[in-house]
Amino acid sequence: MSALEPNDVLPLRYSGLLLRVVAGLADLGVVWLFAWLVSTVLGIPFLAATPEQLADTTSLHMLNAIVLFFAWLYFAGLETSNLQATLGMAVMGIYTADQSGERAGMGRTTVRFLTRFMSIFPLFCGFLPILLTRRRQAVHDMLSGCVILKR
Repeated sequence: MSALEPNDVLPLRYSGLLLRVVAGLADLGVVWLFAWLVSTVLGIPFLAATPEQLADTTSLHMLNAIVLFFAWLYFAGLETSNLQATLGMAVMGIYTADQSGERAGMGRTTVRFLTRFMSIFPLFCGFLPILLTRRRQAVHDMLSGCVILKR
């Protein structure tokens, strides 16, 4: 009976906190690299700026808008793609799905992206439920109806 019957259902394997943290740090690196490239093109210092450069809020707002748009496309777009994962997630062997394990749509991954900020502030407390819930979901996963699964 080692062969699966056509009606058998495989259990979902939920990803834990460590894989998600490493994937998140890798993805943060991708977004920071993009932000640095855009800031270089716009002539805006990325990390160190003088008070005069910081006073030019138009350039800073433009940089923030461009980077936020890229981050949304990167996270929501890749999590909706055939890969179902950002680059960091793919390297760690995890992917985003809806509650039933199917590919999540763009609306669901957009909600996940936007509500991720609720998990980050304050002090990354929104990630603590990963340690406590059966499906290993953070607050933004619960709000968007997503789970992170192992391949």
